[in-house]
Amino acid sequence: MFGKMPNYKGNRISPSQITMLVILRKGPMYGYEVLKSMRETFEGIWEPQTGAVYPALKRLEEQGLIQSEVREEKEYYSLTEEGDAWLKVQLDKMSQFLQPAARYFEFMNEAANEGRDPEERKAFARQPVEGMGMMFMQLDELSPGERLKHMRRMREMLATKVEHLDEEIKRLEKESMEG
Repeated sequence: MFGKMPNYKGNRISPSQITMLVILRKGPMYGYEVLKSMRETFEGIWEPQTGAVYPALKRLEEQGLIQSEVREEKEYYSLTEEGDAWLKVQLDKMSQFLQPAARYFEFMNEAANEGRDPEERKAFARQPVEGMGMMFMQLDELSPGERLKHMRRMREMLATKVEHLDEEIKRLEKESMEG
């Protein structure tokens, strides 16, 4: 879904961490506010877990992309200047393929929702995502053992797709030899 993951000084930055950085562009927030914003943004599609958000914020802080400050007994996080500059470069790179993709998916979503009443649209939008795109984001939220289980499942799904591709290739090769 996201192509090659960006890295900062040799450290991979996950999609959920990039999401956190984008949210922190709005201003300093404590961890629960970041989590709440993520949940609201991806409502019905992805449910970020508390136990994954705080360690991800700490990793971003260790890397120098964000900083924290304790205020009123809460730890507030904010982008560093370096983090803001790095994020801007990454978002500029992403926008080259995100804008056309977003427009395409918006068009297809409108087509899929034609004729549906608002309540039916809402129910449809809350159905679990079956593709692997959001699954990759969710993997950041899991323990290593759970991540391994899900990655094996994805590999099985991909293997099935490769089998179908191989069958189609054979069929087309056969057709081209006969024609």
